[in-house]
Amino acid sequence: MNSATSQGDYSARARLFGGNRMKLGVMAFNCSHGSTITTVPEAWKLNWADTVEIAQAVDRSGMETLLPVGRWRGYGGPSDFNNATFESFTWASALGALTKHVGVIATCHVPLVHPLMVAKMASTIDHVTGGRFILNIVCGWFKNEFDMFGAHMRPHDDRYKYATEWFDFLRQTWMRDGEFDFKSENFDAKAVWSEPKPVQKTHPPVMNDGGSPAAQEFTTRYCDMNFVILKDRTYLEGAKKQIENLKTMARMHGRETRIWIHVYVVCRETEKEAKDYLHHYVYEKGDWEAAGNLLRIFGMQTETLDPKTLEGHKAHFIAGHGGYPLVGTAEQIVDELGKLADIGVDGCLISWVDYKNELAQWNAEVLPLLVQAGLRQPFPPAERTREKSTARVA
Repeated sequence: MNSATSQGDYSARARLFGGNRMKLGVMAFNCSHGSTITTVPEAWKLNWADTVEIAQAVDRSGMETLLPVGRWRGYGGPSDFNNATFESFTWASALGALTKHVGVIATCHVPLVHPLMVAKMASTIDHVTGGRFILNIVCGWFKNEFDMFGAHMRPHDDRYKYATEWFDFLRQTWMRDGEFDFKSENFDAKAVWSEPKPVQKTHPPVMNDGGSPAAQEFTTRYCDMNFVILKDRTYLEGAKKQIENLKTMARMHGRETRIWIHVYVVCRETEKEAKDYLHHYVYEKGDWEAAGNLLRIFGMQTETLDPKTLEGHKAHFIAGHGGYPLVGTAEQIVDELGKLADIGVDGCLISWVDYKNELAQWNAEVLPLLVQAGLRQPFPPAERTREKSTARVA
C-alpha cells in the first residue's frame, strides 16, 4: 500500500516523492481545446462546471496532480486553439478547495509576476489545500504574450540567470523568519516580510519544463520535478539516455529530480479503433494553421527542439501539444506506461480530446490494470467509498 496515503498524508511532497511507481495527473483543461489542436466538435470546451467535475473525478481516482497551462492568448487558426483560459493560481486555489487529495499546480511565468507575490499566493493555496500545492515555473517563450504585458523578453540563456535570482528571492521569502533584505542584479527589496509560511516544509515542490541546456542546468540544480519532451520517440533507449542525463545532472548538484512527461491518450476497445480516431482528429480535422503558429513561436523562443525535430513533431502537437502517444487498448496503454517507468519516467500528465468521457473510461478501465501491473497501488479513499456503496446496496 502507498505509505503516504495509508497514513493519511496527502501532501504534495508525500505523494510526489513517495508512493506509486508511475504517478499520474491531468493537464491543460484550464484552456479551451486543452492540448488538442483540432476542430472536432467533442474537443474540450472550457467552462467552470465541467472543470470542477473533472477535478473531482481525478481526486476520487487517486491520481496525484492537476496541471494548468500558463496561457494568456491563443494561437489563431480555425480552432482558435487556447483562445480562452482560466488563470492558474486562482484556478488552483478554487479547485484545491473543492478537492481532498489531489495535488494542485499553478503555472507561473517568472518575468511576469514578482516573487513576493508568488510566495504569498502559493502559501495561501498551500493552506487552502492542507499542503497540496505545487509550483510550476516557466521562464517565458511566447513573445506575443510578453508584448501584452509590455514585458522585456530577455535573450534565451539570460532568462535562466534572471530565474535563478527570482527563485532565490522566492525561496528565502518562504523559508526565512522575520524581516530580511534581498539584493541582486534585478531585485532590491527592503524589510521583506511574508506570513504565513507554506504548510509544506521546506516549501512546496517546484517543477520546471525547460529543455535547452540552460534550462536543464537550472531545473536540475533548483527544481524537484523536470517536465520534459522526450526527443526520441522511435527508440525508448534514446529517451532513456535523455532521462539518465537529467537525473545524473541533478545528482551532481546534490539533488534528486523526478521526470514527468505529457502523454496524450486515445483508448478504445481495439487498436484499430484508437488509431482510426487519432487519424480522424489529427489528419482529417486537425488545425494545421494553429499548429504552425504554435511551432513557429515555440521553435524560435525555446531552443528545446531543433527545427527538423519540431517539424517531425507537428502531428504530435496537433494530437496533444507534443506529448508522448498512448494510443490503443487499455492493455496496450498499461504496457506502454510500464516501458516508460522502466526507462525512468516518474510521472505522466494526461490530456484527451474529450476530457469528461475519456477520463471516466480511464478511471474505469485503465487504472485497475495499472494496479494489477504493479505500477500503482489501490487508493484507500476510493476503496473505502466503494465499500460503503456496496454496503448500502446490500
